[in-house]
Amino acid sequence: MVDLAAGAGFIKGGKVKAIAVANATRLPQLPDVPTFAELGHKGVEAAALVGMVVPAATPPEVVNALNKRVVAAINEPTVRKRLEDFGVEPVGNTPAQFGELLRSETVRWQKLIRDLKITLD
Repeated sequence: MVDLAAGAGFIKGGKVKAIAVANATRLPQLPDVPTFAELGHKGVEAAALVGMVVPAATPPEVVNALNKRVVAAINEPTVRKRLEDFGVEPVGNTPAQFGELLRSETVRWQKLIRDLKITLD
């Protein structure tokens, strides 16, 4: 199981066959590949998150200025298309929204790790 950015070349080159995507909806880059939910495996969703973080003490005005520039870059059509072609779903949300996403994903994965008693060797 890999993210699209890592697997796209292998899929396009015919080295591997994508059997399902761990996304809530089908990916535009792989429209013929069903989701795990469509195959009867509910709750199998995982996404590689990419974002910018700064030290916690960074002044809000600096965070907001950085965010404004990153969002502008993400929304530039050429950059957006390149990201999508690479397998990234560009979002460009607010620092608060990204922070909440990181918190919710941390809770989700920590629970899974605890429930399944996953440990490192």
